[in-house]
Amino acid sequence: MNNLQAHSSTFQERGIRLILALTAIGTLAPVHARADDQAEAPLIVVAENTTLPGAIEIEGDTLQLRMDRQMRAIGNAVIRKEGQQVTGDDIRYDIQNDELQVDGNAVITAGQTKITGPMLRMRMSENIGEMRDVTIEFKSSQPPPSNQDSSPLLSDQAILLSDPKRYLEDNQSYSTQKTTSSFDNIRATAKQVLFEGQNIKRLKKASYTSCAADVDDWYIKTNNLELNDYTRTGEATNAYVEFKGVPILYTPWMSFSYNNQRKSGLLAPLWGTTSRSGFELLTPYYINIRPDMDATIATRFLSKRGVQLQGEFRYLDEDYSGINNLEYLDKDSLTDQTRFYARLSHLQRFSDHWSGGYNLEKVSDNTYFSEMATRIQVTSRVNLQQSAFVNYNSEHVTFNGTVQRYQNLDDVSYVYQRLPQLTFSYNDEWKGFKTQTGAQYVNFQTMDGMIDKPSGSRLSLYPSISYPMKNAYGFITPKVGIQTTQYSLSNNVPLGYSQEYNQLNRTLPIVSLDSGLYFDRETSLFDTNYTHTLEPRAYYVYIPYRDQSKIPIFDTSLNTLNQNSIFYENQFSGDDRINNANQMTVALTSRLIDSETGIERLSATLGQRFYFDDLQVSLPSTTPSSRKSSDILAGFTARLSSRLNLDTFWQYDPDRGNMERNNYLLRYNPEPGKSFSFGYRYTANTLEQFDTSAQWPLGAGWYGISRLNYSIRDGNAVQFLGGLEYDAGCWQARAVMQRVQTATANANYAMFFQLELGGLTSIGANPLNVIKRNIPSYMRTYDIPAIYRDQNAQ
Repeated sequence: MNNLQAHSSTFQERGIRLILALTAIGTLAPVHARADDQAEAPLIVVAENTTLPGAIEIEGDTLQLRMDRQMRAIGNAVIRKEGQQVTGDDIRYDIQNDELQVDGNAVITAGQTKITGPMLRMRMSENIGEMRDVTIEFKSSQPPPSNQDSSPLLSDQAILLSDPKRYLEDNQSYSTQKTTSSFDNIRATAKQVLFEGQNIKRLKKASYTSCAADVDDWYIKTNNLELNDYTRTGEATNAYVEFKGVPILYTPWMSFSYNNQRKSGLLAPLWGTTSRSGFELLTPYYINIRPDMDATIATRFLSKRGVQLQGEFRYLDEDYSGINNLEYLDKDSLTDQTRFYARLSHLQRFSDHWSGGYNLEKVSDNTYFSEMATRIQVTSRVNLQQSAFVNYNSEHVTFNGTVQRYQNLDDVSYVYQRLPQLTFSYNDEWKGFKTQTGAQYVNFQTMDGMIDKPSGSRLSLYPSISYPMKNAYGFITPKVGIQTTQYSLSNNVPLGYSQEYNQLNRTLPIVSLDSGLYFDRETSLFDTNYTHTLEPRAYYVYIPYRDQSKIPIFDTSLNTLNQNSIFYENQFSGDDRINNANQMTVALTSRLIDSETGIERLSATLGQRFYFDDLQVSLPSTTPSSRKSSDILAGFTARLSSRLNLDTFWQYDPDRGNMERNNYLLRYNPEPGKSFSFGYRYTANTLEQFDTSAQWPLGAGWYGISRLNYSIRDGNAVQFLGGLEYDAGCWQARAVMQRVQTATANANYAMFFQLELGGLTSIGANPLNVIKRNIPSYMRTYDIPAIYRDQNAQ
């Protein structure tokens, strides 16, 4: 190591680095020293492979030092300081004035940001300076998938400009194929960049895009763009979006995150059209209150109806969470009435055992959803719940208290309100015995419009004890219990009676015996080893008959017969009816399980219930069945590969020789972005529908998407969705049409057009939520692994 004092020196040897370390002062601020005061001069050291804390490193083909005040590197020149590196053809650094000058191919690299230009002037200690004719490249983190459901405010709308809420669908990651993301190629150009401190860069006459360097499909252009490397955010003024050389959107101010972080600001406007409301334009503003709380407010212009105000407030904490929504239209131009929708939802954990919450919904009128929404889950709703609840859970005890009211929207489908409902259960074990006690009190009250309907309270108690016996080859479980119910009613005049019966009681013993065996053997099929099982099961139930015709129906219906309900004690749901039973259910299940992976490749089940006594309990206006056996149930499932699945179910009436019900569902998903499903449902005298959906690559970057739910019985489409997607790498375009049959009005039609620019901005109405609900296996094009996107681009 040599000290160089007040001399002009040149080092020609390539690979030697000149390292400046202000050891006496410990700072890079200018040093003011007299020429004869050698003690205060900064120490200049020449060393190889040395990094000193707080040092500036400089290297190049030729190094020069003049008067201990100026350093110069020529040819492959590099200067470094605390994680920031500057390269160029000719680098000069004035130590005393802390001035850096780079001429020719200047490049600044700091973290994931790279800035390139022909020249650079900068004060390194303050990071203040400028470059001209610059190009900036930086990496941005791709947003992670989310399991959250869509925001009610922004559902069916655009993925907004750097939307901090960004409700992304939960697409599975496929194998180890790397996904090429538009977030990997973010770059900007500017006539001038001003460095205004450690993390602030101001770009003049700038262009911003996520397309690759050789692709100039779209830009955000602005006169002034400020980038903050600390918050990873940008703000632009007088900005417009240019697509294929054509300006398509202007805004006087915009704010965005290039790391997909939440940030307050005006979001991109959204537009679309529906048959009932006409052209729609939504202008949202996002407010990031704090990490666990945010809000969105918006105006929604409807060409046929007027201007609607919307608001959403969300919060999340370790012990509570909630979401509140409000939509308000002061005067609907079509109906001449004030229209609104409100939803308040909250969940609270009070302790390790206690929790509670509320869920309140209300609309101004019965046709609000059918005329103002496009989601079939919303448009088909006819009763809005308004409830509050409290829960208790421990090892042996559970309790639920609920108050539940409804707003009815069709003046037909009325339900009883529970004011309140209290449910208690206790479970325990003792020397192999299992005890269960269930109790419930409900006060059923009628809704407005329920004329001459009974109301009142019901108290139910059902204690039981069982003794499960299990081993490797089977099980047997005897069980005995007593179900008792007491009613205190008003206005209860049963069907077929002329007087009120307001005080009613019912007590029934319930005895059951459940049993099953397990048989298995090893087998081989197509050079694959499998475990083949045979699992017979028998389930006996005895319940004596009690006349229940005087008991009103509050919340009880007949269970749909399926592979689960065939093993229920009571074929009715709810406590208003308990069937008499002297019956045996028998079933046989066989499975084929891959011995290596444990995957169940094939499964088949056949079951039937046999009645030793006639059924005598039924719902009002129905007649008990006199059959000696139930319909035959059969189910078959095939997992032929990870790509092809088949599920089937049949319900056959052997007495009449009729197929009462059958369902088929075939799903084919050979690779990400390529899926097809076909389903068929039939219920005798009630329903016959087929339901098919697909996402399929068409080549040249195009994808087709579709879903059709068609009622063969009614001869019309219950729901239809069809559209096209185009993937250009750094931008995607989607056009989707949807038809939704509503429960309270005629069908509603909606059109969605969206241009998504590299995940940074979207323009138009967003169909992604609509597509995902209709096509569960759908995957966004920029989430598809690169190998499959490249195949479809050809």
